[in-house]
Amino acid sequence: MKRRFRDNKINSVKTNPRVSAKTEPDIRSLLAAAHEKRIPIMPLAAYRLFNSDYDGLKGLVIDIYNDSAAVSWYLESALAKKEKIIDALVSKLPVTSVYELYRFKSPGAPQNYNHIYGAKMDEFFTVRERSAEFLCSYDHGQNTGFFIDNRANRDILFKMAAGKKTLNLFSYTGVLSVVAASGGAGEVTSVDISPAYNRWARRNLELNGFGEFAQKVLDFDALEYMNFCAKKNKKFDLVILDPPPFAARLAGKVFSAGKDYRRLVDAALKIVSKNSVILALCNMAEYDRRDFALMLHEAVRESGAAAGFKITAGR
Repeated sequence: MKRRFRDNKINSVKTNPRVSAKTEPDIRSLLAAAHEKRIPIMPLAAYRLFNSDYDGLKGLVIDIYNDSAAVSWYLESALAKKEKIIDALVSKLPVTSVYELYRFKSPGAPQNYNHIYGAKMDEFFTVRERSAEFLCSYDHGQNTGFFIDNRANRDILFKMAAGKKTLNLFSYTGVLSVVAASGGAGEVTSVDISPAYNRWARRNLELNGFGEFAQKVLDFDALEYMNFCAKKNKKFDLVILDPPPFAARLAGKVFSAGKDYRRLVDAALKIVSKNSVILALCNMAEYDRRDFALMLHEAVRESGAAAGFKITAGR
């Protein structure tokens, strides 16, 4: 039987009458092609099925978490095709649940995930990557707690963490803390200003058998904590910088990754030991990769720590 929307969950969206059916992309064909590309990674519990214009429809992103799908609308032009997209999605894949999120400003648009198809997921559910499990949720904010598009950086971290005294800043739900611990880190300290996300991080660490590191999840401003460590001469072998593009405050000031990332790097350089690593991640698409790399290398050179020091820009 063909699966359909529940009528009470569908919002009608007017399409542009000037766009003919011939000029519109064939949604089913686009999803089928995207699905074909992802076959090699489908053993993963969480992966990106559809990535905007890379897969032929700008403004549409679809992430898979186990047997549920998270659909993000970045443009109204993509949202206008909502019914066709969701119908094609649930017909193509064995998803039992679909959630949506409007990632553009629109009057009345839900700011958190909205359930639109199938059975509701539990408040918290787990996804597995490598040998670790991570708690995810559609009920707590605009992200599930596990960034699918950060997988390459998790691979980098896993391979470099062995034996290192690690500091994870802006630790969010503690995913990178779990990865570092799973990679054999000798010690993991996690720092985030949000008590709610820190509770989530502790649960993730405990879920994976790292109760000792769960005790080192700290409610702290990242920059202030680094300054505190510098004063106490506390050093780390591996520092992870993974700030959000924008933060309400950092050391009492509004933070923008494009303008203020250098402040974080300068502070991190003061608390690293010899032959250490700073893993610098940036989620701001507008920050040109070359400019970001140049900023990192200038910070190292001007600190006088260039010799015997490695700084790695995440993917």
